[in-house]
Amino acid sequence: MNSNLLNLKYILDIDRFQNIQDGISKATDMAIVTVDYKGVPITKHSNCSKFCDGIRKHPQYSSLCEKCDSRGGLEAARIQKPYIYVCHIGIVDFAIPIIVDGQFLGAVMAGQVLLKDNKKKNNLEVIVNTQNNGVNFEIEKEFRILYDQLHHMSLEKIQDVANMMMHITNYILEEAVVKTSLIELNEKSSFIQSENNMSFAEKKDINKINNRIYYYWDKPMENEEIPEQILDEQVSSKVKMKNSILKPALEYIKENYGEKITLNNMASHCNISTSYFSKLFKREIGESFTDYVNKVKIDKAKELLQTTDIPIINISLNLAFDDCGYFIKIFKKSEGVTPAVYRKNLFN
Repeated sequence: MNSNLLNLKYILDIDRFQNIQDGISKATDMAIVTVDYKGVPITKHSNCSKFCDGIRKHPQYSSLCEKCDSRGGLEAARIQKPYIYVCHIGIVDFAIPIIVDGQFLGAVMAGQVLLKDNKKKNNLEVIVNTQNNGVNFEIEKEFRILYDQLHHMSLEKIQDVANMMMHITNYILEEAVVKTSLIELNEKSSFIQSENNMSFAEKKDINKINNRIYYYWDKPMENEEIPEQILDEQVSSKVKMKNSILKPALEYIKENYGEKITLNNMASHCNISTSYFSKLFKREIGESFTDYVNKVKIDKAKELLQTTDIPIINISLNLAFDDCGYFIKIFKKSEGVTPAVYRKNLFN
């Protein structure tokens, strides 16, 4: 796997991810931070409590906070779902694993809350031995005041928030991996003029990238109800690039406009799945596959109307329209007039 894909800062747009993280934190009354696989933060802490902010800056406790983050993330990666636990201070946190191509890259850490029913804390694992790691509130009394200001939340609500964040994080990550892989593929392809010039290693690299794109793009969503603000973030960060994957299809359409051109055939021509081809075509070309094919055919029809006296029904058949009425309808939608009126206007 490309070493860049082991780096969260390379995969994610950190500024946009920070905005999303801040919004979720505000809505849930939870502190959130995203860390790498070592437990080192890659985002700013969203809504960090004054208590935890003080603990994380304390020379005696800061390393323990990072240890909790790291171990929490690793356990979440092991079970591949949100992992709720008790930190070294006795506060409830949870970790959302970030995994790409089977590699654990980091985690989204959230929490800094106390349980409404403290007895349920016994159901959670204490991730770091607290015997000598807790705060002595008798000595450090200012921490006692800040500790009492922490939010209280039921374990059930914490579980619901954790599951929601898992869905959102996976959605953002999958989109980011696809975009990153497309950029990587385009960069590699730009140095290769034709498949005959590819080395075995280059072909292998490109196949790996393609497989990664197919996996993440065709992967079904676990939760379709993604907040609108998340979708807006993704739309605003579209990758603008000329995609070489579609080149065989575009060339085929250009040269074979007189044939019946189907989505399945063009996807097969590009050696990719139909669903992936359809999504990629819409993103990269800016219109649907059907609209694009019709546009090419209508352009050719206009040329024939201008330069020949071929009957309209024959033009329709020459462009593989089975129904002349449908051809006329598509032509009028594109040009505002029927083919007959278009031809008549040319000679007037």
